[in-house]
Amino acid sequence: MRKKLADFSIFVSHGLIIYVVFVILPILLCVYYSFTNFNPLYPSYKWVGLQNYMDLLKDNDFGHTIIVTCIIAFIVTIASNVLGLLSAMLVNVQSWIYNASRTIFFTPQVLSPVIVGFIWSIILTDDGVLNKVLDIFGLGGTSWLSNTDVVIYSICAVIIWQSMGFCTVVFLASLQSIPSDLYEAAKIDGCNRLQKFQHITFPLLAPGITINTVMLLISSFKVFDHVVVLTNGGPGTTTETISLKIINMGFVENQMGYASSMAVILFLLISVISVLVVTTLKRREVEY
Repeated sequence: MRKKLADFSIFVSHGLIIYVVFVILPILLCVYYSFTNFNPLYPSYKWVGLQNYMDLLKDNDFGHTIIVTCIIAFIVTIASNVLGLLSAMLVNVQSWIYNASRTIFFTPQVLSPVIVGFIWSIILTDDGVLNKVLDIFGLGGTSWLSNTDVVIYSICAVIIWQSMGFCTVVFLASLQSIPSDLYEAAKIDGCNRLQKFQHITFPLLAPGITINTVMLLISSFKVFDHVVVLTNGGPGTTTETISLKIINMGFVENQMGYASSMAVILFLLISVISVLVVTTLKRREVEY
């Protein structure tokens, strides 16, 4: 018994040490610095207590970044789930053509967000590919990345394009796990396709919806790479997200203590929303 316990401890210790050093310790340091006026350019700093958090309550710019981030998270989560489900139902057929289609749908997911941002920045510029195609139909001329009315939706579209592949794979796995007997029984009862989807497919997709929603919300609230490459928060601060604000405050303005308090707020915001979403969506999951 002792030998097994010793072997288990040795086996677990490596991963545990890495997790503590690269995950737990940075989080604790961030929380600690959030109560200080730490500036990396000055060796000395002092404890300021809750002052950083009090300043955040008065910071309209930070409030604006929360609104921008919530808008992106909401649009990306809903649209990616809907489009991912549609594409999963489309390729849920055993054929080499549909197998190739699955690869095509998932390809954007494996690309770096920076690469995706650069690709779409070329497409969405004023003289980019998209406007040239739209010019053929007399619809060109839109400034996708500089028009304050549409720029945030342009960023959402890029993120959706990349994240839709993940949703497709999850929904496809969920669809293939549904027993065919249920559809055969529904067919005998005279159910049409819409009724089958409403009473069988959609309820049994609940676990996949939970996974996709939580993962998309977490990634959307942390979105940084796409925004930096496409707009860098512009025009003005129209598309400045919380993560971008944290990076600018900490590494450009060197107010690391203030930036740490923003990071703590973001961590709490993601944690609370994730718990609420999981708790809510878990209630509609059914067993079969």
